[in-house]
Amino acid sequence: MAAEAYRTAGLTVGRLSERLGVPEHRLRAVINRQLGYRNFSSFLNEYRIEAAKTALSDPHSADTQILHIALDLGYGSIAPFNRAFRDLTGDTPTGFRRKSLTKVDAFNGGPSD
Repeated sequence: MAAEAYRTAGLTVGRLSERLGVPEHRLRAVINRQLGYRNFSSFLNEYRIEAAKTALSDPHSADTQILHIALDLGYGSIAPFNRAFRDLTGDTPTGFRRKSLTKVDAFNGGPSD
């Protein structure tokens, strides 16, 4: 995942196991038993949503549409991205971005005119 495999659209546990060169059952066991995830989807969403939080809180990408961020992270559409984001953060991507960028503005002495 350090190589950002999570950004691959349509990534499955089978495809990831092939990419890593390990049997699928072993990868599932590591994800479920050793790392404690409910399933591969939960594991994948955590990586994707952490990357989304970074992108959404970056003032340099404030103009990037949320849909583009979702697609770049491997989601096929906005609905599953929004659902996963809310499940993991308790907030919408738009709300998270607004709050994050407001904190950055406050830290930097307010918005510049």
